[in-house]
Amino acid sequence: MQQEETATASSGDFDYVITLKSPGYKHVNIVSQVLLLIFLTTYFYYLIRLGMFGTNLWLVVIPLLIIGLWLYGWVRSADKSFQVNYRMELMVAAMAWMLLPLAKYHVWFGVGYAIMSVIERWVKFPDEIGFTKEKVVRNSFPKKKYEWFEIDNVMIRDNLFTLDLRNNNIIQKELDEPVTQELIAEFNAFCKEQLHFKI
Repeated sequence: MQQEETATASSGDFDYVITLKSPGYKHVNIVSQVLLLIFLTTYFYYLIRLGMFGTNLWLVVIPLLIIGLWLYGWVRSADKSFQVNYRMELMVAAMAWMLLPLAKYHVWFGVGYAIMSVIERWVKFPDEIGFTKEKVVRNSFPKKKYEWFEIDNVMIRDNLFTLDLRNNNIIQKELDEPVTQELIAEFNAFCKEQLHFKI
């Protein structure tokens, strides 16, 4: 949870920004890695079979770029706070599928890889909720905005965030990381004041 004074530039418009705990992305990462392995294997197979390996420099740059980005993510993954993404590698593979002088149906592989790149971005979107005196905004895809009169209750207790909407929907998730009791009390008081004011 961040206050405006300590928030990043993207959260500077909010009095408070709550970051909710994200699920593990192990299965998404495995799917992305398998797709990249399929692309690289097929790519090299076609280049060697068609005798195109040494004809164009860009044909060699594509797999090197993908492998380089992949290794960069793997090295950075040693830092537990770093989130590994494969969307750039998938988008490069998508463009390669579309540009390679192969059978026309390979274009559809490119479309599929491009869609997977967008899906990975969507799945790994940071789950943040920003609070101002006028509104509450969830950083989802697409963004969701709530007016205070739509909210029945908001609070943090025991590292668990709860947002109870008047339409009987509820958002309840753990915080991404523990915060001080003083900041929790301050946030809860801020929300209580907005709820009291809007009633």
